Amino acid sequence: MTTGGTPTGDGFPNDPNSSGQPGWGQGYGDQGQGYGYEPYPGQSYGDQGFGQTGYGQQGYGQQSYGQQPFGDPAYGGQYAHGGPGGGPLMRKVSPTQAVSAGWQMFKNNPLPWVLITLASMVVSGIAGQFANSDSATVVLFAQILSFLVGMLFQAFVVRGALLEVDGHKPAISDFFKLHNFGWFVVAAILVGIATVIGVFALIIGAVVVAFFLYWTQYFVIDRNMTATDAVVSSFNAIKSDAGSLFGLAVLNVLIILVGALALLVGLFVAIPVTTLASVYAYRMITGPSDFSRAATAVV
Repeated sequence: MTTGGTPTGDGFPNDPNSSGQPGWGQGYGDQGQGYGYEPYPGQSYGDQGFGQTGYGQQGYGQQSYGQQPFGDPAYGGQYAHGGPGGGPLMRKVSPTQAVSAGWQMFKNNPLPWVLITLASMVVSGIAGQFANSDSATVVLFAQILSFLVGMLFQAFVVRGALLEVDGHKPAISDFFKLHNFGWFVVAAILVGIATVIGVFALIIGAVVVAFFLYWTQYFVIDRNMTATDAVVSSFNAIKSDAGSLFGLAVLNVLIILVGALALLVGLFVAIPVTTLASVYAYRMITGPSDFSRAATAVV
C-alpha cells in the first residue's frame, strides 16, 4: 500500500500492505477477488476481499437485517464501492459530514448510547474512589483497576460504534461483548508508551503520536489485528487524509468542551456523537470489513 497521498493505478490508498498496483483494482466490479496481496495484516490469502458477498449475506452497503445500510443519505452520503474487494472510492473525509453523520446515528438510536456513557462514567468513578486511599498498595490497585475498566468500556464503545456505523442499530446488550480484548489492551499500552515518548519531543510530539495512532484500537476490534499491525495500520490510514482528520479531531474536541460546559449533561450527547463521527470517518477511509456481519450472525 502507499503510505499516504493518492496511489498510482487503482490501489486503495489506506490499505497497509497494498502496493497500489493494478491487480488491486480488479476486486468488486470484475471477479470480486483481491488475491495476490493481503488486504490488511493478518488476513489470509484465502479470505474474501472486503466488501465481497459471502455466507449468503448481501454485499456491504446493501439493505440487511431490516436496518438502513451504511451510506444511506441520512448518514451523510452514499458509500461508493470501487476499490480493492469493493472498497470505497471516497478518499477524503469532510469533518462536518462526519459529525453530521454521528449526530444522525445518535439521534436515531439515542438510548443505548446514553446508557453506555452513563455506565462508563459511573464505573470509572467508583474505580477512581480507591485512589484516595492513604495506602500505596490500594492506590496502585486503583490505578490498575481504573486502566482496565477504561479499556473495557472503550472496547465496548468501539464495538457498538462499528455496528452503528455499519447500519446495525445496537441494543445496550450488544455493547457488552469482548472481542480481541487482549490485543486491545496491549495496543493501548503501546500507544500510551509512544505518547509518553512523544512528550520528550515537546508536547506537540505527544499530540502528533496520539493523533496518528488514534485508530489503533479500531483496527484491533474491526480487523482482528495484533497490536503492532494495528499501530502500523492506524498510522497509514490517518496519514492518507491527515488534514481532514485533524480538522475532525479539532471539531470533536470543541464538541466535547461544549458538552462539558453544559453542566456535564451535554457529555451524554457529545461523547457518543464524537465517537460515532470518528468511527464513521474510519469506515469511510478504510473500507468495509466482516466485523458487523460476524458480530450479528445468528449462532
